[in-house]
Amino acid sequence: MNLRILHTADNHIGISFNQYPEVRERLVEERFEALERLVATGNEREAHFFVVAGDLFDKQSVTKGQVERAVKILAGFEGEAVLVLAGNHDFCEGADNKLWKWVRAAAEGTTVLALTEAGTREFAGDDYKVRFYACPCPSKHGREHMIGWVEEEEKGPDFLHVGLAHGNVEGLGLDADQRYFNMSEGDLRAAGVDTWLLGHIHVPAPAPGTTGKPLYFMPGIHTPDSVKCSHPGHAWWIEFEKGGKCRHEQLTAGAIRFARVSKVLEHAGDLAALRTACEAFDAPKTILDLQLTGRLREEELEELNEMLGELAPGFLHFTREQDIAPVLDAAAIAKRYPEGTLPSSLLLALLQDDAHPGDAHLALDIIESIRPS
Repeated sequence: MNLRILHTADNHIGISFNQYPEVRERLVEERFEALERLVATGNEREAHFFVVAGDLFDKQSVTKGQVERAVKILAGFEGEAVLVLAGNHDFCEGADNKLWKWVRAAAEGTTVLALTEAGTREFAGDDYKVRFYACPCPSKHGREHMIGWVEEEEKGPDFLHVGLAHGNVEGLGLDADQRYFNMSEGDLRAAGVDTWLLGHIHVPAPAPGTTGKPLYFMPGIHTPDSVKCSHPGHAWWIEFEKGGKCRHEQLTAGAIRFARVSKVLEHAGDLAALRTACEAFDAPKTILDLQLTGRLREEELEELNEMLGELAPGFLHFTREQDIAPVLDAAAIAKRYPEGTLPSSLLLALLQDDAHPGDAHLALDIIESIRPS
């Protein structure tokens, strides 16, 4: 047995990215380009199968042009077949589903196979025999997983048995309301296959460093789609070798990163640390969201604004939410209120109260809130 599979899922072709109007086209294009990179890797490594374990498309309302382009990319795979499973975003509720009609029409004459009905697919090469058990999603939400029938299937010893499914795995993702075809490890194990190639959760599994033949593989999204995705986009390279050995390698497919940096800024050293954190990114390929809080002296706040004004243009996209309060000292009070005025006297007196260091800042907030504009 010598079988090579490239496994991806949750590609979500068709995300609109309307919240990023300045770079929307670039982000939409990245979904396709990352898929092209995976196909190229599969060809370079001479994979036998390219598996998409659900959610190739983000929604039922993707355009026909997006479907045709995605299928054309997949059709460039030079191995035995591309297996595309219906996930919960691109579910198939029946033969009249428009999305999957488009997929099949675009895939005609190619090795791209749409797996929209539960069933098996067998393939045999010179040195492998494999049976895939397709468990597609018939709807966006489902309280019951779709893999129960696999346990009842006879599984001959001459074949490698690989399950394909889409849904939540208990302990790996959250599904408190049981809406996403939830599977337990017990369910997966009871099916009696050699391993599962899954989709749905945007976090890769198994963990790095895992050896042997994992119960299941979850590739995670192939290129990030929001700041919720902290990894650069992954897929799995899986080799089943003679004697039952399994070798697997995590591939990186994404070229764009989303990053959120949250910092509390209280002194000049924090500004230096923030600069270091920002400069660690590949700025032209990074969408950066800064969340900044804290207290700074006026000159430090000026330094912060100058630094961010310098860094921002280098990023693909840059946003910040900033809630920085001023540090109060005698000089800062004098800039706001003339000496001898009630606010000045009150704030200076509160600054001297070492037992209640926050009272002066609280008083300033109150004074500023009622001060005529």
